[in-house]
Amino acid sequence: MQELALAGSWMLLVFLLLLVAMFVASLVIALRDAPPGERPEIIRALAELMAFWKKR
Repeated sequence: MQELALAGSWMLLVFLLLLVAMFVASLVIALRDAPPGERPEIIRALAELMAFWKKR
């Protein structure tokens, strides 16, 4: 049981890193397939999302 408790923090870290990797991968995919005219809208939406999370 103690080994499980020690591994829990590492599992949380791995999970958070996986979420960040998924977010970056989705950003790359969205920007790669988007036409140049739509890219600024995607980047603006992501900037608004980041500003929203910084306020919290």
